[in-house]
Amino acid sequence: MMNPVLRREAVTTMRNWKTYGALIIFLAITSVGAAFYVYVSMYQNYFYSNDPASMIWLYVVLAGMQMGLVMLATPAIAAGSISGERERQTLDLLLVTKMTPLSIVLGKMMSSLIYVLLLVVATVPVFGVAFYFGSISLGSILLMLLFILFMSVALSAVSVFFSCIFKKTVISIVLMYLIIGVLCVGTLILLAFYSLFMSRSGQGDISLLGGVLILLPNPGAAFFSMMDMQMGSGMMRSLLSMVPYSDGDTVRWMAEHLWMAHMVLCLVISAVFVLLSARMIDPIREKRRVKR
Repeated sequence: MMNPVLRREAVTTMRNWKTYGALIIFLAITSVGAAFYVYVSMYQNYFYSNDPASMIWLYVVLAGMQMGLVMLATPAIAAGSISGERERQTLDLLLVTKMTPLSIVLGKMMSSLIYVLLLVVATVPVFGVAFYFGSISLGSILLMLLFILFMSVALSAVSVFFSCIFKKTVISIVLMYLIIGVLCVGTLILLAFYSLFMSRSGQGDISLLGGVLILLPNPGAAFFSMMDMQMGSGMMRSLLSMVPYSDGDTVRWMAEHLWMAHMVLCLVISAVFVLLSARMIDPIREKRRVKR
């Protein structure tokens, strides 16, 4: 049977005009970005014509835009799942049903992911422009969409967890955006300080494993690694060849395929925070805490 929370959320979401409004805005941004890139690439050409070889960069631009939009949309959708029930004073009604706290959390999380999946699937025809010119394969597009879906699962799980902790939805959303900023920018700054410290400490080669562990939670670095692999540009390999490191070939392979390790990390984070969210809203746990 379908999760009751998921079924109710799906029906109410699809009946809301804001759902279609956000979908139209999402598609408009992606379509305008694709049209602008095609126009610029034709305008810079001497014969005012289109070079099919440049369409692979259209795929990269569209993938980057979609990833950025999903990173902004997922916390806004999932961060109010539990806190919204508290604000409407309906969370207690859910907890007294036969549903377990884990099923409630999964239903809320899956309802958010279904809407994100709708946004992602709706932009697939726009990627068909790059696919039409033969610059990218269908498997590469599907792999990119799978990577974005894994990332959105992790963001949704963490957002639901913060929604269980804080009573206000705004606090959860702001905190999620701060975490995303730290992961995307803060890890790069930390990597720069780590490289500077290792170079000044006089220890010789830099530990590549430390750099991989720092960049592992960074979705931007993992996305860059996947785009580098799909385009065959070899930028990651060139960057690694410029850095003297003391680790073996296994760590080097992890650095070149950072996106694979990031997807595994997303699954682990999702499982951990889903269990923590279920524990946070467990009424038995709340009753024990009140007695203490």
